[in-house]
Amino acid sequence: MEVRRRGWAINIVAALLVVGAGVVVGVAVFTVMRTNADVALQRNLVSGLALRVQWAVRDIRDARLRVRMVATRPFLADQLAAAPHQADAARNTMNRGLRAFLAMRLSALALYANTGTLYAHVGAFMAHPVVDMPLRGELGTTLLWNEGRGFVLRVALPVYRRRAVVGWVVGDAPLPALGRLLLGARALRSAANIGLCGPAGSRMTCFPNTFDPSQAFARMARSRAGTPLPMSYALAGRTGFVVTRNYLGHQVAAAYRPVADTGLGMVLTMDTAALYAPVYREFTIVLPLIVAVLATALLVLRWQLAPLVAELVASEHSAREAHARLKDTESYVQAVVNSVDEGIATISETGIVETFNPAMARLFGYAPEEVIGHNVSRLMPEPHRSHHDDYLRHYRETGEARVIGTGRELTGRRQDGSEFPIDLRVSEFYLGGKRRFIGTARDAAGRKEAERRMEYVATHDALTDLPGRALIQARIDQLIRRAERSGQLFAVMFADLDHFKDVNDSLGHDQGDRFLRLVARRLQEALRAEDMVGRLSGDEFVILTAALVTPLDAALIADKLLRALSAPYLLGDHTLYCSASIGVALYPQDGRDVDTLLRHSDAAMYQAKRSGRGLYRCYDEAANATSGDEVQLASGLHKALSAGELVLYYRPVRAVGERTVVALETNLRWRHPEQGLLDGDDFLGIAEEAGLAVSLAEWALRQLGSEIARWRDRGLKTPPVYIRLGLRPFRDARLQESFAALLAGRDGYRGSVGVEIHEEDVMDDPRGALEALSGWRRHGVDVMLGDYGAGYSSLPYLKALAFRTVRLDASLTLDDSADAESIEGLTAIIATLHALDIAVVASHVTTPGQYEAMRRWGCDRYAGDLAGPLMRADGCAMCLGEQDAPAAGPGLGEGRSRPSPL
Repeated sequence: MEVRRRGWAINIVAALLVVGAGVVVGVAVFTVMRTNADVALQRNLVSGLALRVQWAVRDIRDARLRVRMVATRPFLADQLAAAPHQADAARNTMNRGLRAFLAMRLSALALYANTGTLYAHVGAFMAHPVVDMPLRGELGTTLLWNEGRGFVLRVALPVYRRRAVVGWVVGDAPLPALGRLLLGARALRSAANIGLCGPAGSRMTCFPNTFDPSQAFARMARSRAGTPLPMSYALAGRTGFVVTRNYLGHQVAAAYRPVADTGLGMVLTMDTAALYAPVYREFTIVLPLIVAVLATALLVLRWQLAPLVAELVASEHSAREAHARLKDTESYVQAVVNSVDEGIATISETGIVETFNPAMARLFGYAPEEVIGHNVSRLMPEPHRSHHDDYLRHYRETGEARVIGTGRELTGRRQDGSEFPIDLRVSEFYLGGKRRFIGTARDAAGRKEAERRMEYVATHDALTDLPGRALIQARIDQLIRRAERSGQLFAVMFADLDHFKDVNDSLGHDQGDRFLRLVARRLQEALRAEDMVGRLSGDEFVILTAALVTPLDAALIADKLLRALSAPYLLGDHTLYCSASIGVALYPQDGRDVDTLLRHSDAAMYQAKRSGRGLYRCYDEAANATSGDEVQLASGLHKALSAGELVLYYRPVRAVGERTVVALETNLRWRHPEQGLLDGDDFLGIAEEAGLAVSLAEWALRQLGSEIARWRDRGLKTPPVYIRLGLRPFRDARLQESFAALLAGRDGYRGSVGVEIHEEDVMDDPRGALEALSGWRRHGVDVMLGDYGAGYSSLPYLKALAFRTVRLDASLTLDDSADAESIEGLTAIIATLHALDIAVVASHVTTPGQYEAMRRWGCDRYAGDLAGPLMRADGCAMCLGEQDAPAAGPGLGEGRSRPSPL
């Protein structure tokens, strides 16, 4: 019995020892497994959070960089600076420019003036954000969220032009990746949660998280029951791991970290109850049998821990995918930077080149690896190279900038040592808490040459390459100032070829143009080096003779010019003779300002013509009185208005390529009872002086209204009909009202009648022309600018007047036989007009060669003999009915003429 009892005791002790050993082993194994789980959990939470923070930081900075790329575009700065003066054109240009940037994953862009005025707006900004969190370290940057749009980064940056802020760019950049980041923790099932919060005073505001994907938390406390929440550590700028209770009171393992220098914090948590629940459950089941099934218990424990390990692996895999997507985003941005035409480089605070895109490499002739890591001063010539480091140091110490934050023209140095002008714009930005600079550059040589060429084209006659009106006036003004100091005489001579129209009529405009070039060459050869000859228009030339001793010197020079011009001209197989009439006005006795000298020399020229042509005449006030013939013509015009002696002719304007009649030009003629059919050029100048120009314009308007009505009664569609006006009727308010009454009194007439004003008339009084232009447009009458390119106007005036259609001067109608410089000047003018959204009409197109060349160079419409001859109303009705111009070389009907200036 004792043995049995001892045996039972031994058995019991052994069983207890086995059970105890099993329990010890089980507890030890459980403790080791839990410790390993804790270590793996902490490592994976910390590394997973670090990757997510890096992803969020790069996503935010990539979005800000995209908006910065918009803010540093030079053409936006130029348009913002121009907007107060040319609001409509600049706003249209800015809207088109901003719309192109939406492709850079921006949902909305807006441009504001310094005053807060909105100039341009594309896309849709987030409205009514639930969370509106300004970011520290990123001035002007706000992180927004609402349930409909998710996360959006709003960036407001200044736009600099010449070191001055000319406006602001505000852009919304969607951050879908940030939303996926916060919701991506769902891969860890319900155990994990990612939170993103920002400071709100002593509290904090949190964005939606994995547990609450559609709810934000405003002004939450940073602690619970006196214990700081993990997010409070992150907002304090600390990084670490802690096991504590979350805002719901659940015990969690949490990794916390600040989101760079943005002021935000991010926390990745896992519920410990969910983490260890499988372990505790299996442990209570296995404990009674642990001695017998220790190995099985270890396998069961391992099997139960496997899902947790799998969850952590899934979390790490998600983080790696996020990192890969971030890399793809970086590659996308780099591809955009590499594909732009502008050179782009980023530079460290000490002047070391960090990035160098292909356009910048082509600009300077260096491979990127030859520049990256070196001081940017190697791209500069002396003495700028030696002083660059001192300039950067001075800027860091004082903030005084000559280049940074502005755009200006500088000199660059290529790898081969050659120097060239560049347009450079430098801005500073912060990345990773460090100041850096981004510079955009483009070769300015082409722009400067284009500006020089445009200036030359604007001041010189395209046909003869002589100075135009603007340059002539500037030279006279210079001679006046010089004469005021020295007391020397100088003369202004106005030369007009006699019967030049006969050359055009008999030999054609091509030979006429050659003849004008020969005349220009003879005038230049006959003058001294200090003298100057220019062409006003047609066959009118102005000669300036400086440093005269006596008035006789001017007479001798005029006589020399007449003899030079009277020599025979050889034009192919033809020998031509052509005289000229020259008027001379002396400074100071005949005028003390530019306009008076030109006007008096013109008057003297007419005195020469009335004296028999082929002569010169010095200005004589008494002889400048109106001649008897002119008085008779002026008197006859009064009668012609009431006697039905006036008649309107029409010439079609056709669309290039389609040959459709898109407009009609009018030409006023006078059936004089004694002199026969007179062209408008023979009497309209006299009408202007006699005060009859407005009356003639009113007669033409009434006649045009009647003829349009007859055309429409015949079922014809009438294109716009343009009546050319001189400056006086163009500015006449009563005439504007007459036009308005015609348009209002007849259905469908709005848009049927327009007026044409010539460039020369506009530039005689630009301000008055602009005021009159506003009146015409207010009454619904379109205004076309005629004879553009004769050297009168400048590009700013053309922008201010905002014409929709411009008819080129006849001297600009060229073909392929023209010299390269003339063609280059013409194409520059057409390109400039198209850039301003202006339709271009080629005038006096007489040959298929001219038509084909002008079509190829960009003209939208054409007029002249090739488009159709001058026609009376019945002939014009047939033309409108047929809508088919002659193929080549049409006749001129009753004559060929420019549209009549009324």
